[in-house]
Amino acid sequence: MAMLAAAPLAGATPLIDQEANIHALNMANFSQGDLAQSFQQSAATIAGAGIFLTPNRGSTDTVTISLWNNLPNAAGTMLAQASVAGTAGQWADVFWSPVAIAANTTYYLVFGGNSTLSIAGDINNGYGLGQVYANTGYQSYANFDYAFRTFAAPVPEPTTVYLLLAGLGVLLLARRQHAGKSLRVKAASQPA
Repeated sequence: MAMLAAAPLAGATPLIDQEANIHALNMANFSQGDLAQSFQQSAATIAGAGIFLTPNRGSTDTVTISLWNNLPNAAGTMLAQASVAGTAGQWADVFWSPVAIAANTTYYLVFGGNSTLSIAGDINNGYGLGQVYANTGYQSYANFDYAFRTFAAPVPEPTTVYLLLAGLGVLLLARRQHAGKSLRVKAASQPA
């Protein structure tokens, strides 16, 4: 299971894969417990997720987001988890080492945090590939969605690819030169 702090992936920009960006309402307080959002990632990896925290509800505190293959009370397995200092009225994004998943398959983001913070969202099924779960036992709310987003593993930047190829070229050249010296030494040591 991947567990990391909320730091951007080094040298690459995370790509938003799924996003429900309607955050007009206060959907749930962290004190309610058992908060989750189902979703379907189009990429075969997931490298993080985020939620939008309701404005004017609390200030700044720790928010934890975990990735599950099913709800925790339905024999789900946690695949990744990370925490970040979240601030009311802003996105709380977390990142972890990319996790391989099955694209277009339902997964779950489970949210935890300080009881003073809340998650924003909408009640008009703005995200058609998932829904809200809230309250003891992960009660289903089919037409509700939290304001959330997921991140796919970043594509290496061209500079990174070029540096990698240049490094491999130098290694191959050094190996070839080293092999050539070995042959000359063996040839010179052979009796005439």
